[in-house]
Amino acid sequence: MCKVILISGLVLVGFNSAQAVDWGSDSLLNDSHRPERSWMSGFSNTAGVVAGDTLAAAISSCDAVVGADQYCVVEVAQVPTDLPLVITRSKTKLQGMPGVILTASGNGSFLEIQSDTHEVVIEGLELQGHQANSFIAGIQVDGENISHIAILNNKIHDFKVGDDNAHGIVVYGEGETEVLAITDIIIEGNEVYDMKTGSSESIVINGNVTNWEIKANHVHDVNNIAIDAIGGEGIAGTQTIGGKKFPSEVDAARYGFIENNTVETMSTLDNPAYGNQHSWAAAIYVDGGHHIRITGNQVTNAAWGYEIGAENCLTSSHILLENNTATDSHFGDLVIGGYAGRGYKNANPPINCDPNNTDDANEGHGYVENITVQNNTFAAGGTETPTIAPQFRLTHTIIAQPSAVAINDQGDGSATGDENAIKTTASSLSLTGDANDDAVVDIKDVIFIINIILGSEATTEAANCNTDVDGIIDIQDVICTINAVLG
Repeated sequence: MCKVILISGLVLVGFNSAQAVDWGSDSLLNDSHRPERSWMSGFSNTAGVVAGDTLAAAISSCDAVVGADQYCVVEVAQVPTDLPLVITRSKTKLQGMPGVILTASGNGSFLEIQSDTHEVVIEGLELQGHQANSFIAGIQVDGENISHIAILNNKIHDFKVGDDNAHGIVVYGEGETEVLAITDIIIEGNEVYDMKTGSSESIVINGNVTNWEIKANHVHDVNNIAIDAIGGEGIAGTQTIGGKKFPSEVDAARYGFIENNTVETMSTLDNPAYGNQHSWAAAIYVDGGHHIRITGNQVTNAAWGYEIGAENCLTSSHILLENNTATDSHFGDLVIGGYAGRGYKNANPPINCDPNNTDDANEGHGYVENITVQNNTFAAGGTETPTIAPQFRLTHTIIAQPSAVAINDQGDGSATGDENAIKTTASSLSLTGDANDDAVVDIKDVIFIINIILGSEATTEAANCNTDVDGIIDIQDVICTINAVLG
């Protein structure tokens, strides 16, 4: 529907895009949200520094070699002795050399990029971990106001912990406002393997992080979730509503792409955090994130192939799961929805929603909505559960897969209490106002609608052109679309 807006003395009718989609994921996520890559060309014609015993000294010498605030490439030609290393110099690239394996003792992160750092590349390194007694990670990006980070073509393996937390690659967005988000993150072409990550994941984006890609990585032989996008854990602070604490609105991995990754052999049988038993952990998981596209991935020999859930007191939404494969899954291929039987909104007794002061009994009470699942190849090897397992509070959702069952599919996508609302018909992911059907509402759509009114253009997407949703394509739709373009 539309709303009246005053612009320069004109009365226009604006389109509220949040109301455009009742079922399935919307089309607001598009290629304009991909992380920027052009900045990496700055490293192509710059002087290099060859690291000696210490990486920190090599990075510190960059200003003298190339000048302050200039691009600098540090070649890691021998094993450094100063890991773990904190990186705070922007416009810095660590380039691994063949045969050099980075190791360290103790706990913590081998390489850590901290707040207010921009344009850093970590490429071609081999990081070999060890058995630690508490948190350990290969590459960690954490803090606020961090942008344009590329983690490319590294080998990361043997980071191991018992029932604590370990990661191969982890991004923690800790900024408590939109402007302090971590943005433009690329995690691509890495091999992460032989990981024992306890309660955590091999590759993870968590908290206030936007415009990111996890792409073309190979994760294998791990004992917990391979790839995860998380929200609601308190990484980016909390908010108080009605005297109770909840995750903050920006505490969610969002506007991201999980594409063309391969995951093989994931099991919690040797994970003490799960009692060394099979669990319902999935290879690729979205927990509390929104506006995420999961496409072209291959999962083999995992407990579950994919999961879209909400462990904390928030909603996972606008997720597209399309053109993926899962084979030889122990339980099934897709588990989706909040896993606790009652949601936090109307729970009696109330759920403790403070992410910094909660326990397992208060998890899984979130909501999942506006999901599209289609054109995936699911071939679970297990027989204990259906290949697709909807749980609770899954609404406005399209699951166009052979084994899907429609539930409450005749209404507007909502459902009562903890029930589900699922359609099983495929979605075109239409966006009202997107008259030329290119997944973006822009000035081209305005021109397209004008041409329809003038009779010089035909359309098969009348719903997209009827921006004010009155059943007639006229000048009012032109005005609505202009306001959608203006935001």
